[in-house]
Amino acid sequence: MHPPLTLLAYSAPRSGFGDEWMTFLPIGLGYLQAMLKSRAYPCRVANLSGKGRKEVLAYLRGLNPAVIGVSMFTFNRKRSADLLAWAREACPGAILLAGGPHPTHLAEEVFEDCPALDAIVQGEGEQTLLGLAERLAATPDSTLWKHTPGLIFRDGRTLPQAPLEDLDAVGIPAEHLEADFLDDVGQLAYLSTSRGCPATCNFCNTPEFWGTSIRFRSAASVLRELRLLRERHGLTYFSFRDDTFTANRARVLELMEGIQASGLHPLWNCQSRVNLVDEDRLVAMKRAGCEFMQFGVEHGSERVLALLDKGTNLRHARKALESVRKVGMNLGIYLITGIPGETWADVEESAAFIRDTRPSDCQISPLALYPGTRMFDQYRAEGRVQRDFYRTSGDAEIFARVDAHTEKALHHLDQAARRAQAKSRFTPAEFAQQKAWLGYCAVTNLLCGETAEEAGRWVEAEAEYAEIIQQDPANPWGFLKRALLREKLGRRDEARADLAEVLALAPGNPEASGLARQWGQPRAAARKKGPAHGPTATMKGAETYLKR
Repeated sequence: MHPPLTLLAYSAPRSGFGDEWMTFLPIGLGYLQAMLKSRAYPCRVANLSGKGRKEVLAYLRGLNPAVIGVSMFTFNRKRSADLLAWAREACPGAILLAGGPHPTHLAEEVFEDCPALDAIVQGEGEQTLLGLAERLAATPDSTLWKHTPGLIFRDGRTLPQAPLEDLDAVGIPAEHLEADFLDDVGQLAYLSTSRGCPATCNFCNTPEFWGTSIRFRSAASVLRELRLLRERHGLTYFSFRDDTFTANRARVLELMEGIQASGLHPLWNCQSRVNLVDEDRLVAMKRAGCEFMQFGVEHGSERVLALLDKGTNLRHARKALESVRKVGMNLGIYLITGIPGETWADVEESAAFIRDTRPSDCQISPLALYPGTRMFDQYRAEGRVQRDFYRTSGDAEIFARVDAHTEKALHHLDQAARRAQAKSRFTPAEFAQQKAWLGYCAVTNLLCGETAEEAGRWVEAEAEYAEIIQQDPANPWGFLKRALLREKLGRRDEARADLAEVLALAPGNPEASGLARQWGQPRAAARKKGPAHGPTATMKGAETYLKR
């Protein structure tokens, strides 16, 4: 008898079908799939964003899985309920599951809104899905699967599943990927190398979902994932989406040493807390290819940070951001406004913080309340969040404040961020200091070359990229940046020669492959200009609020 097939599905909400971030497959589905497939249980993942009912029904009937799990967040709750209803119509005998933070923390309401739903996977799902698959394989026609730890039912729940301590045991998504409707392999570049967060921020549900102790994958596991993604898909840029990537100093240094010795020459970004970095870590990270680092600063007022129970202060924040600029990496920060108790003087402190720290990227969002956070629980206990809000409000979020103050603050901070971004580029003197301190570093050359290009100093920019090629002939980034520059200057034969080097070093590289197709057709439409690396999508928090 064949083991049961599990399908893990996701869809962006209808309001987000055109949004780059919302239509990406959640990172976690790849790890769930790896857990099952590495143990010989078949599993597929599907991105059903933008698919209509008829197309989804035909797809599900053709696949006929025994288990269908839907990845549900607060923002896609309505669309997830639709998928579950369609799944029941297409596969009447399948076990239908919902997983993710929204059903984990709001189980009763989700069951009410999803009549077809059989069970909710509580929190971290790998061990629960594996246990369910094992029970189905052993006794396919029984209800033994209902005794799997980590499940929530309409009338009760099984014993909770303990957090998985050995994250290496999950497996590597790139090694087991079987996906339908995955149109952009760049989605695979978003990686998770740890789980959990020690912070107690009252607006965040990470500790409640993943736990307050941080669990790490080994450096060897992460390096293997990077290598597989390079070899199978040509990926050379990665984004580590751990909440606190730098939390374990020894592990960071070990991983950076491994990346430098690997010969992969990736560029990448990450995020962390402002009290969990130091110059040693940052230097090692830049030398290993980190060009952009984000911090959840949240606010420029000490008083408001205390209201959020952030656990950090502005001294931590200024020191961390100053260190990132000193080492010479692009800097991003997350800020929140529209907080209960926030005054206009507090907003001005955030604006001053932006001005002083000069981040190259600043994501500003109104405070939203999510299930699983202490702030959400407080609002519900006080009767300020109605029980049926999520049922009656479409895809809407619950904002802590909906008033003129918040709207004005969003506009004001956005303007401050735009002014800071215009001044965020490193000066020639700062680049000189970085080079004197670090010696040769490909990231320094790339950022220096980009700055020179912006100023029209073409010869200087080309020299920076040429030095990368001379120092690191196996590094595709020097060739890629020089190819783009030479194409811009009309030196097309030279640009094509550089591009051929990129594809020889990183076969299948998505950007280089796209450029090769375009440059092979001289009359093709002009390519939309954008950075050759770094984040390209825009967070929608403020925009969603202002368009509510």
